[in-house]
Amino acid sequence: MKNTNKIITAFSILMLHIYINISIADVPDGMVLIPNGNGIDSFYIDKYEVTNAEYKKFIDANPLWQKGNALTSIVGDTYLWGWKGNMYPKGRENHPVVDISWFAAKAYAEWVGKELPTQTQWEKAARGTLKNTKYPWGDESPQNKANFDKYTETVSFRIPPTKEVGSYPPNEYGIYDMIGNVGEWCLDRLDVDDIHGRYHIMRGGSWFETAEDLQISRISQHPVYDGMGTLGFRCVLSNKVDMSSDVLSDMSSWLYENMDSCFDSALYSASEGYLPQSKLEEKLDGIVKYFTGYSRTFEKELNLVLLKTIAEYNPSVDPEEYCTIRDIMHNIWKFYLEIHFRYYEKKTDEKLELLRGCILEKIDYLFMGTGC
Repeated sequence: MKNTNKIITAFSILMLHIYINISIADVPDGMVLIPNGNGIDSFYIDKYEVTNAEYKKFIDANPLWQKGNALTSIVGDTYLWGWKGNMYPKGRENHPVVDISWFAAKAYAEWVGKELPTQTQWEKAARGTLKNTKYPWGDESPQNKANFDKYTETVSFRIPPTKEVGSYPPNEYGIYDMIGNVGEWCLDRLDVDDIHGRYHIMRGGSWFETAEDLQISRISQHPVYDGMGTLGFRCVLSNKVDMSSDVLSDMSSWLYENMDSCFDSALYSASEGYLPQSKLEEKLDGIVKYFTGYSRTFEKELNLVLLKTIAEYNPSVDPEEYCTIRDIMHNIWKFYLEIHFRYYEKKTDEKLELLRGCILEKIDYLFMGTGC
């Protein structure tokens, strides 16, 4: 009987080791498993915030997101502010990347086959099994447990006082810097219609904040198109979370909406006398350049594709009539921008040919209500 018990015990230990090894092997490199609970399905989350070195691999492989190529309208004025060209500051390869817009963070996440965390996922990963505590370890002061309260009048936001990821103890799940160092973008859009534009949630606080502002429950937001020296991100991986739409499609739609809104504002200003009529065309040219990266004269190329496509779709209509409808032209810009983003390294002629196919595919939507 004793031998039988020993065999059973040994077998149980062996099976436990096998189970543990399989479980460990199933966890993607550099991530940890967050178990399900509180109505949230299990998911993986990065142990560390995305670093400069990791982000450099992304822009090396994706020229669209390199400095000098990325549109200011989707990355902000301070994109990779402290970098020299497309190289991060010396000795800061393992510091979290900052000055990254939500669009840029989401593009990186998609490139590595992941996603930005929802704020619900973020909070579950930060809290672990603790409930209603201020910080990931409890209510004790974050002193020596997080990078915070580092702002002085001499601090540079270009080269901010971040620390290498993993410089402080992890939480119970083995995740580092869930509070402090840099705040982190979340997938969620701010759940209100803000008159100033589109904002997304950020959590965790940064080197800039006080201890009170680092509390897990604190929620902040920031414009989707802008980055800061206090803001970075990490990624999640889950098979059960409904991931949001492709970022390139999202960007093109967002740019279209903003360009259309700015056109309305400029035309209204001119009609009310706030903007001289002599300055209107210059204003419209600037709007197109800012939101597309192209000169407004490029509309001639888009018009030509539109004319040919309409003639192919319905030879009985006068296609030139529709090239003067602003909403149609701005939709054509939206279609073209998505092609431009998705096939960035293709030649312009190839992109225009893809545009023709896109117009044919969406022509019923494009001309809805026009009688075409």
